[in-house]
Amino acid sequence: MGKVDTEFGHDGVNIVYKDNKWDYKNAGDLRYWPTEPLDFYAFNPGTVDEAMQWSYMWEATKDTTKITYSCSDEYGSGINAHENYDVMYAIAKGQTKDKNNGVVKFNFKHILSQVVFKAKTEYDNMQVNIKDIKIFNVKMGGVYTLPATADGTGSWAVGDWPESSTGGGFITVVQGKSIEVNSNTTATDISEETPMLNIPQKLTAWKVSEEATNTKIKADGAHQCYLSITCKIQQSGGYLLGSADSYGTIYVPFGDTWVAGKRHIYTLIFGGGYTDQGVAVLNPIQFDAETTGWVDADKDVNVQPQP
Repeated sequence: MGKVDTEFGHDGVNIVYKDNKWDYKNAGDLRYWPTEPLDFYAFNPGTVDEAMQWSYMWEATKDTTKITYSCSDEYGSGINAHENYDVMYAIAKGQTKDKNNGVVKFNFKHILSQVVFKAKTEYDNMQVNIKDIKIFNVKMGGVYTLPATADGTGSWAVGDWPESSTGGGFITVVQGKSIEVNSNTTATDISEETPMLNIPQKLTAWKVSEEATNTKIKADGAHQCYLSITCKIQQSGGYLLGSADSYGTIYVPFGDTWVAGKRHIYTLIFGGGYTDQGVAVLNPIQFDAETTGWVDADKDVNVQPQP
């Protein structure tokens, strides 16, 4: 939480958990209570090094308190892919030496959304083998402004769409796998061990039925979201997509609103999808989706793709 780091404009104190308690990392950072109340802001990660500065930075001054963050395609194969940071902040205002025996208490809040995928088949005689899944046309970064009070809600200003492409960014769910899905009752976990961390935002599903956006390229131009799924689909031993030695790719409209501090769980019910020209392949995949709190949940979200 913080670091004396003038190179990055940070002037904080690094607090770490050691010996079963929170304490100063460096004894030389020891601070004493003044007579006037103090406002505290804490950030995790607190230390920002050169490798992190291109994707993560925090700022806390008397005029502004904000976090700048850009997500990485963590599970992709890009040269700049890296583990995303579980960015959190905490606020404790008006603190004095007489409050809580001089102990500053923080309640950290997540600023990103967790996303988890599961899968099952539409029928009990179907088998699916998943190789790759990507989510297309998502925004990858922005600026989070902290709330004025500890119990308030901050706000995201999500960045513009990339100018270098007709669509937006994409996020890899899984890549180069061979995940077997063979039940229409029990969902198979298909996400990586660590849930995806994404920028909170509203995702507009690909509107396949509308002429203006009835192909994948048109969907990219309209920044409409979809899943690209490379897989094999069998039913009663016969291949409906792909073959014994090759995979096919289907595209599935995907829309929801990702909320900061929430875990969004999506169960893909495999039965088909669309080609890149918007032509149905078997029956489109359905969704069974829920949103649970990263810590506490306040509602469920049911998501249905556009037909």
